[in-house]
Amino acid sequence: MKKSLIESKVFACFAFCFGVFGLLLMAHHIFSYENILRPFMDYLIENRIITNDKSGLTFLRMFTNESNIMVDVYLILYALGIFGSEKLYKFTHSELLRGIVTLNITVTGIIYFTVLLPSSAPFPSEVNGVSTGGMWFSNVVNTWNHLVTPVFTFALWFLPVEKKRIPVVKYGLLYLIYPICYFVMCVILGARDGFYPYPFLSGRQMWDFIPALKENPYNPTTGILLIVAVVIVLSAVFFAVGCALNGIHNARVKKYNISEEK
Repeated sequence: MKKSLIESKVFACFAFCFGVFGLLLMAHHIFSYENILRPFMDYLIENRIITNDKSGLTFLRMFTNESNIMVDVYLILYALGIFGSEKLYKFTHSELLRGIVTLNITVTGIIYFTVLLPSSAPFPSEVNGVSTGGMWFSNVVNTWNHLVTPVFTFALWFLPVEKKRIPVVKYGLLYLIYPICYFVMCVILGARDGFYPYPFLSGRQMWDFIPALKENPYNPTTGILLIVAVVIVLSAVFFAVGCALNGIHNARVKKYNISEEK
């Protein structure tokens, strides 16, 4: 059977460099927090736009960053598998694993294109009158994480590494394990130190955003119910996107096998 482009050593070299570069960008994003990001973040914190008054390491709780790290590590391991590691080859050629990686970064891209990009410029010189100054390279990192990596990884999904169909619904449900665990851990850690990467993971923050509730004293039970409702809705979104990815995979495999038969 003829190997596809994604299984070539040329692609493996590119994938390895892509993954290493992505991890280096992430390291910069985390460790430049105090010197570059923090002065600007102070404005965001003061105006309750974001609650990250901790350290750069808390950026690891951002779903965008976790999904990007997942892609980078996967690409490095995939490349090492192509270059001779039999165990890594089998591990990274699992469409279940690849589907998990692709789904999470695809959702990151979807949120960027539908929510973030229409409301803000990719390289803002200022936000609400405050100059972003030395954050120019962080804008590069954000564009890489929100745009380049999601588009690249989604495009790779059209090049299957397993030439067989996968169960659409079963895999769609298995894909939910990571995002649900992510939501739960964010809520637990946020309750401990007060940092929530996204307002919808905090019952109190959501309370303040809902006009019908914010005039009343905060009710913890209602806050928990709000979080549960959000997690259910987001899980449904992840499931729908995951099933769509599985459908794309099966269509590509069918087309690939037909062309092989010819």
